[in-house]
Amino acid sequence: METQGPQFPVEQPVVPAARRRFSGVRRVIATTLLSVGMMAVGGVAVVNAASPAPAASAPAAGGSGTQTPPANGANCPNM
Repeated sequence: METQGPQFPVEQPVVPAARRRFSGVRRVIATTLLSVGMMAVGGVAVVNAASPAPAASAPAAGGSGTQTPPANGANCPNM
């Protein structure tokens, strides 16, 4: 005696669509544009890091006389 189980329709597996890949010329152009862009960003970073202009958060230097002496009376040039 053979029993029959529930019958389910057999579905075909879904095949994903093929990816579009860059051709040789497009790959060269994309690589060139990416490398030029990265060099430009790196160059800007180097120029900004080596800039002789003082930073906005740098303390004011010089002996303008507007600074008050420390409370303990010490004469420290770095304060």
